Amino acid sequence: MFFKGKLGSIKDFTLQNPFEGNESIHLVNEELPTLEEIEEGRAMALLAYVPFLCFIPFLKGRNSNNFVYQHGKQGVLLFLFEIIVLLGAFFWKAALFIAAILAIVGIVYVIQGKKWSIPWIGSLAQYLDYEPNENEEYRSKK
Repeated sequence: MFFKGKLGSIKDFTLQNPFEGNESIHLVNEELPTLEEIEEGRAMALLAYVPFLCFIPFLKGRNSNNFVYQHGKQGVLLFLFEIIVLLGAFFWKAALFIAAILAIVGIVYVIQGKKWSIPWIGSLAQYLDYEPNENEEYRSKK
């Protein structure tokens, strides 16, 4: 194989015990998982990164498998982050939709020649008044 000499095989990238000699990736009070825990819990730990299924390794691994539980905790936090991002995106889409509706209503009032004040925004618009300079052709009517 072309990459065999340069990159090696997949086994070269996977350590026998990925946690061995790398104490910086776990918290002080957490025990390192054993090889048996890793082999036994690998399939369940994969579920930790699937939305909605992340709760299975989180709940099941707590008492039975430390490896599964550690990935379950991360998966639950990742899922909560995804929910927050989705709600934020939904909020902004809803806000843009409401702004578009208000713009259309404003256009209809302009066409009808009526005065209209957007709720909450219209009262803030009064603070945008300014006095034109003497050099401007437009002079405010007072």
